[in-house]
Amino acid sequence: MKKFIALILILVVTSSIVVSKNDTSLNMNLANDKSNNPSQYNKNWEYVKDRLFDGETETVYKREGPILISLKYASKQDSLIVNEIIRELRTVIPNETVDYFDNFTGVSFDIALRNGYNEKYKGISLWDLSRSTTELGFYKSSGVDNRLESEKRILYLMPPKVDSERNIDYRLPNEIGKITRGIFDSKSENYYSPISISFDINKEITYNERKTYIQYELLRSLCYIQDANFIPVTYGKGNVNSIFKSTRHNPENSKFTDSDKFLLKKLYSDDFIEQFKDYMYANYPWRYASSFTNKKAHEFKVWGIIIVVGVVVFVLMFSFFQNRKFKYNYLNYLFPIFIILMSFISFSNFHNLMTDFRVFVSWWNALFSLLITPILFAPLISFVLWGLEKNSFKKNESFSYQLILKVIFTFVSFIAPLTLIFLESDREGFFEFILPYVFFSAALAIGRGLLLYLNHFSASLVKEKDVELSRLQEAKAEAEVKVLQSQINPHFLYNALNSIASLAHTDADKTEKMALSLSDLFRHSINRKGKKVNTLGDELSLVQNYLEIEQIRFGDRLDFSIDVDADLLNVEIPMFILQPLVENAIKHGISKIEGQGQIILKVSEKGEGILISIQDNGPDFPEGLVSGHGLQTVYDLLRFTYGDKAEMSWHNEPQKEINIQINNMI
Repeated sequence: MKKFIALILILVVTSSIVVSKNDTSLNMNLANDKSNNPSQYNKNWEYVKDRLFDGETETVYKREGPILISLKYASKQDSLIVNEIIRELRTVIPNETVDYFDNFTGVSFDIALRNGYNEKYKGISLWDLSRSTTELGFYKSSGVDNRLESEKRILYLMPPKVDSERNIDYRLPNEIGKITRGIFDSKSENYYSPISISFDINKEITYNERKTYIQYELLRSLCYIQDANFIPVTYGKGNVNSIFKSTRHNPENSKFTDSDKFLLKKLYSDDFIEQFKDYMYANYPWRYASSFTNKKAHEFKVWGIIIVVGVVVFVLMFSFFQNRKFKYNYLNYLFPIFIILMSFISFSNFHNLMTDFRVFVSWWNALFSLLITPILFAPLISFVLWGLEKNSFKKNESFSYQLILKVIFTFVSFIAPLTLIFLESDREGFFEFILPYVFFSAALAIGRGLLLYLNHFSASLVKEKDVELSRLQEAKAEAEVKVLQSQINPHFLYNALNSIASLAHTDADKTEKMALSLSDLFRHSINRKGKKVNTLGDELSLVQNYLEIEQIRFGDRLDFSIDVDADLLNVEIPMFILQPLVENAIKHGISKIEGQGQIILKVSEKGEGILISIQDNGPDFPEGLVSGHGLQTVYDLLRFTYGDKAEMSWHNEPQKEINIQINNMI
């Protein structure tokens, strides 16, 4: 019962963990927190979070290696502007190299391309350097026609699977000109190109306006901006025209704000990902932070928790129901299915709340789904499964056939209730809803089949081992009985010969009679060599011969009588089971007294068995009677032959007597 209570508590706790504090989802709670308590969030880190991360992985796109710039047809004014931008970048990201390509390598970019991509500059291949280079082309200002539109170019650092082989033109307002940007496949084997941006801008615009466009394009080439489609955040009026604010191209009146500088500084720091995770875990709930930084890893963690708890639930449920059989067979299906449905609902709620932050679960919803739903569906599922198996199986069917049917019946039984719902519900979106349950039902059916197979296989092994063990025990018992029987004869012979030796010098006639009796006795025993059992009549004859031999030795000091029901003479008993008892009465009884000794042997019917009794008037039995060789032999013979159907007992009051009772013989 303790296991069952622990099982229910685990499922209830698993469901209660994800219960929402109110009737809003986690996304809405976080949005409300930011609106009501914006001070608890760092606006610069929020800017980084919404601009650089996709909410699925921790991967961000930035320039690898030195940040290099190549100018083409640049005027003096354009060069001054780029110089200013480079100096500012060096202060923002001091740990990165920001320079012109020809200053860094010692050759111009065009010459480097003609030398071939296998060339290395400062230990870096041209291919890697080209991917770190931004080529800025200026045409109208230098009087050169725009020639870049016919070339393949790449725009910024695009994520995987971007569309290739296309140019993008952005026309500036008031006929100022246009900015041309191109995208190409950066993994092309035949073509290598820097990030190329061409400016066809009129010379008449002011220095600051021109710097605005160049700075915007150059800085935007340093990272990839994601769509801000997560939790909306207001950053203030000062960031309205920040450079990295939006994925849309909007260079007019843009400013290189503190948030932009913070973004670049953190992005190009060596431990950027670690810093970002620290911020997320410090300011957001664990499940949201874990999912946002790496959704796949978070899913893996959630499934890991579900699997661990599921294993605990399975072990508790299996140990509780394994050997438990209810009076009504239907209950053997109902209770396990009820727990299985509770587990499925509990784990489903847990998974949804840990991975989907748009939903919420109230206490009422959690209680209803965890208890009411199994109460409604468990009786139906168990009734279908119980009915199918009850009416489909016969005793002579093979295990494989039954196993296949049980797997099919399990799947059908769990799907049947949802099939009824499907017939009555709006079918749009129903398959998406039911699909996880279908997989669960299939896995459950296969799991049950595997469990049944393992139980059958283990039971077969145990049965086979039991049969083998029984055979070994039988062979061992037979060998031990033979050994015991072989031990009786030498022991009896030893005592009889001692008696003959004691009479040899005093009474020749008695000695002769005793030797002949002993010869007859052993002739009778040898003729039964190899037999395990003997009739009671034959065993009594052996005992009588033995007593007659001993009576010759003791003379008038020994008197004996044998009383047996005539109907029992043909009952079979183990050989040599009576002689050791009589021998013990003489050795430890009659021989210890000086007066008249008396031995009485009685065999009578008792119930469906027999009762053997040997009485003598010698000294009382000591404690631990069954320790001598003869009586231990009798005890072992009874144990090997009859098991718990035979027992041996002794007492001193009201008379000294040792009894053997063998049941279920008649």
